Amino acid sequence: MNVDPAGIESDDLLQAAATAGHLVSERMLEEFRSRAQGLLPTPKRGPNRGRKPVWLYPPGTERQLVSLMRWREHTKDRNVLRVLLWLDGFPIGTSAVRESVSTSLTTMAQTLERELEAEASRRGLDPASEREAALNSIASTLAARRGPNALPRPVRVTASERTNAVELMLRLFAFGETLDTTEEEAATVERVLGVSPGRRQRVDGGGPWLVGPAQDLFDAAQVISLPRMAETLVDATDAELESARQLVAMLFRFLPLVARMIGAVFGNDNYAGMERVGHLDDHPEFVMLLVPMVVAMIRAGWQENLDTMATALEPFPALTAEIRRVLDMPSNEVESNLEGQPAAVQRLAHRLIGAALDGKLDQVPHRRP
Repeated sequence: MNVDPAGIESDDLLQAAATAGHLVSERMLEEFRSRAQGLLPTPKRGPNRGRKPVWLYPPGTERQLVSLMRWREHTKDRNVLRVLLWLDGFPIGTSAVRESVSTSLTTMAQTLERELEAEASRRGLDPASEREAALNSIASTLAARRGPNALPRPVRVTASERTNAVELMLRLFAFGETLDTTEEEAATVERVLGVSPGRRQRVDGGGPWLVGPAQDLFDAAQVISLPRMAETLVDATDAELESARQLVAMLFRFLPLVARMIGAVFGNDNYAGMERVGHLDDHPEFVMLLVPMVVAMIRAGWQENLDTMATALEPFPALTAEIRRVLDMPSNEVESNLEGQPAAVQRLAHRLIGAALDGKLDQVPHRRP
């Protein structure tokens, strides 16, 4: 499609979406560009065509629409969609991003409080004076939950340890409480989260990624608990949000991919304790936590750590592109190219190719929900 530098008309937008496999109507365009949605730019009036006015969208709107439609396969939440489009580099204002993330954090906090009050009511507890008992009850329920949205269970712990760990995480990270905790409790939380293998397993000759006292996780709650992140976002400047944008995009797009690749290479999804990280991009709403989290980390002086992580992730887009290129090659050509390589290299290549064929290395928004 040839796009006029002056802008693009609605019909061309609809055609671009259709070419990408998305059915979009004029009515949908109107909703997407409305003030309430704010997902597409507002068109400007161009020269008339005869007596008919022509409305033109800024060049690039066709790519924004296609990206929007892909994300809508995973979420219809307009606040989440705004932030996702912003991370994709489209012209969503930082004020809109701040408002969207703040709204989501407020909703999360209100939902947590309602759940706590409801649990207290079910157990005949006073939500104010017996809050801790209600929290323990919720933690017990969450700890016992099974299924895709349950906590991982790759590391064996007792039922009471799991409940205590969940309660600690709720109190510290969800409600922002200040608690006296121990190293032993923090180590138990690591096991419950399934990240403890990260203290012993090595990847590509490097040392384990999880180092230092386990209690550092609890100390981080002073920076990245839900109430702290909400406070951070209130006065986050446009410059801070823009500084965080690229880091958030890298972490959201490529950290889960790296975790899945590690799982494929070692034949164990939780080889380095990163199984849950490998599924973060299955939940686009996670960006609503990741944005204020990165801003808070930068303010706390963790910029160098974040930059180091982002630098480590930089090669992976090219690597995944190379793997996709291999998938288009005839199998005999692939085998010919691998012939003569060390057996370990051949095993690694076959495992990555197999993971790619199974869709494990695909990324959202291309992965189907």
